[in-house]
Amino acid sequence: MVGVFRRSLSFQLGSAAARQPNPRISRHLRSISLPCRSHPLISSLNDKIANLKSWPSTDHRNAAWLCSGLNAVKLVHDYLDDILQLPQSRESICRFSTWVENVLEDFLRFIDAYGIFQSLVLAFREEHVAARVAMRRKNEMKLDMYKKARKRMGKETTKLGSVVRVVTVTEVPEEELAVAIMDVMEVTGMVSVAMFEGIGTSLGWRRNRWMKKGKKVANGILEFMEVSNNGDNEVKVRMEKMKDLEEWIGSIENVTEKLLRTLMNTRVSILNALSH
Repeated sequence: MVGVFRRSLSFQLGSAAARQPNPRISRHLRSISLPCRSHPLISSLNDKIANLKSWPSTDHRNAAWLCSGLNAVKLVHDYLDDILQLPQSRESICRFSTWVENVLEDFLRFIDAYGIFQSLVLAFREEHVAARVAMRRKNEMKLDMYKKARKRMGKETTKLGSVVRVVTVTEVPEEELAVAIMDVMEVTGMVSVAMFEGIGTSLGWRRNRWMKKGKKVANGILEFMEVSNNGDNEVKVRMEKMKDLEEWIGSIENVTEKLLRTLMNTRVSILNALSH
């Protein structure tokens, strides 16, 4: 299955379209790899990462956009996991084991955050379903409980955004595998922050309050913002929006659960490569 894959793994950093010939300034220091031919798996991974980096540049931040970003992150981790299974990768990763220990800590940060999010989104979905019933029955007490649950969900997910925003700043070893791992970590953080802070911002959003201050929630997720908006007085309209959000909450719960398992698998693969 695998073609020629040199021991050093010091290959060219992807296609010209994906990278500039000169090292760019980033959140971590970048080394220049040796001019060897890149393995097809790493080239494919670099292409997926380059595509994912353009994901945030949209004016239509809705639940479908969010799920597409999460699925794309899962895909790059699948590619990385395949690369880590190669014997040459295991030999290479042992040469920068100290750096890898820091990466493993960052993986734990993501895993913990997504584990907490799974618990939060499950509880919120139950509150949301109960609120739809309460709206039909005009049960104001239950609706007040839902507002509190919504506020709590917004606060806790915003905290998770702060957790995953923290990235260990370290010099990347002069190995393409190390650069690939760091790139995967960067896009994982990018999408994770967009989700956690986007949902958190949206659930704390109020149209009147923001409009009076002349502000705009640019990073909010449309469907979450719509149920947080009290401007729709027509019950039928609000019910439809809540039903729509309920379906998207299920989709987000499903895709984040898959991503969580993938994050765990990738971390295990790194550990196995390190102890090989």
